[in-house]
Amino acid sequence: MLLMVLFVGTLVFAYEEGMKAEEELIHQARSAWMNGSANQALEILDQQISHFPLNANFQKLRGNILTTIRRNQEALEVYDDILERDPDLLGVRWAKWSVLTRIGEGDLAITELRGIAQRSSHNPLVHLRLAQELRKLDRLEESLESYRQAVLLAPDMPGWRLSLGRALFDVLDYEGARKEVEGVLQNVPKGSPVEAAARNLLMVVYGATKERGRRFQPIFTPEGTGADLKQWALIRNKAWKLFTAGRYEEAEQVFRQVLILRPSDHQAAYELGQTLMELNRYQEAIDFLQKGVDHGVSNEVYLDSIFRIGQCLVELERWPEALMHFELLQEIGSGPKVTSEESQESTDGAPTVAGAPVLDMEKVKQWLEKVRTHLPSSQKSTIVPSSVSPDPPSVQSKELSTRSLEGLEPVHSRASLMGRDADFSWFRFAISAEMVIRDDLLMGSHEFIPIDPGDTFPVTQPEIYVVFGLVTPSYDEITLTAKCFLERSEILSSQAALVQDRVIMSMNDQSGYFRFKIPPEGGWQPGLYRCGLFVGDVASAYNVADDVRFRIVASN
Repeated sequence: MLLMVLFVGTLVFAYEEGMKAEEELIHQARSAWMNGSANQALEILDQQISHFPLNANFQKLRGNILTTIRRNQEALEVYDDILERDPDLLGVRWAKWSVLTRIGEGDLAITELRGIAQRSSHNPLVHLRLAQELRKLDRLEESLESYRQAVLLAPDMPGWRLSLGRALFDVLDYEGARKEVEGVLQNVPKGSPVEAAARNLLMVVYGATKERGRRFQPIFTPEGTGADLKQWALIRNKAWKLFTAGRYEEAEQVFRQVLILRPSDHQAAYELGQTLMELNRYQEAIDFLQKGVDHGVSNEVYLDSIFRIGQCLVELERWPEALMHFELLQEIGSGPKVTSEESQESTDGAPTVAGAPVLDMEKVKQWLEKVRTHLPSSQKSTIVPSSVSPDPPSVQSKELSTRSLEGLEPVHSRASLMGRDADFSWFRFAISAEMVIRDDLLMGSHEFIPIDPGDTFPVTQPEIYVVFGLVTPSYDEITLTAKCFLERSEILSSQAALVQDRVIMSMNDQSGYFRFKIPPEGGWQPGLYRCGLFVGDVASAYNVADDVRFRIVASN
């Protein structure tokens, strides 16, 4: 027994001594690297790797150093060797993803990010990032599952739901997009920035703008064969005559045949919706009226379709949905009147949002009052008038109290990207990391390289860097601003930025970084952080360009 205790004690002592020796060697290599002697650092590591070829710490540090001296392919080979032995090392996977992203290997970067998501199934940020990266590559259908997983893991983030709604809209799932947006409107506080963003997206998903989603393909050539088109032309007028004569059952059958011959005939869909309303088949009427809107109709038909859908919802006693439709018309009617030229646009295009003269606001108001009598007071309004000014600027954190950022944070800037098709920004990438290294290039320019990237940091992390690359070199000296907030289910105007930074990009610069120091008061708070990235030294909804997220977790 005594011999066994002595043997175990000897093993523990040897293990601890080995760990100390490893840490000392890593410290030596890092010191040489930080002092600009990358080759010396590599020599130290190569010598140890020859003795300990399976040591992942030595190998990973070697890969990190190679990335900073433009030997990216060698670094990727090092990371692959490590992951072949231990595929669950997330730090190595993030490092590999970072290199692939920076060198423009988008598809390979997606593959690596998928591997991270599979091994971080409970981390909502990695699923959200995967969805956003897939959209950048126009892989819209694939992004939906990642958006859904992110929303499932963080159900209280209404901005994420709006992003899912936008993603559904872009793959032409209009009904799914409307449900997501309406769900947000029913749960966010009235008058909040998130509600304003949701209301804007609601206008889009209900067809009040010229957007029809990225996958929408306008049909410029006739559908079907010559015989089909001839048959369509012969019965098209017959359907309308039956409708005007009040022979609705017969008109329905002809309209359905018209839509079989030409499914994109939005006018026929609209008229079939009217026919079904006369037959008191309100849910079917809603489906066809909305189908006509989705395909694109004239202003007059669009407004009447939304009005009729609201009437159908009243008949079905679906009061909150009816309220949303009539308030949408009220908001459109409060806009400036269209000119005669604008009102004569082609019926093949989507309507303009301006208040059209065909909209009878008194009638809309009467229906609104009728619907509101059936709703509790907390649900009697889902919108606020567009004339309401933004919330007053919030008080800034003390860290930058003497800088030009003070007092310049309209709260709407923190919701302005929600639900927008905001994949085309100034930034090619934005990567959060524990450290950054500068690589001096020819002609005096620099490239900044993230070291130990990831999206999760402990509360003890002294600094967090966001390293970015611009899509094109800076055309002039420009200022970029970043402001980070705890991302919560409700955005409050009184919530100050916890950390913020500002950089000035010189002409032809294409790489840079933001540095966020640990907040002096209270340190990092565990939770999800969203950092808005702005062009200029004033953070507003008008110059927000992108955002990046990371999370802070309690130390193990």
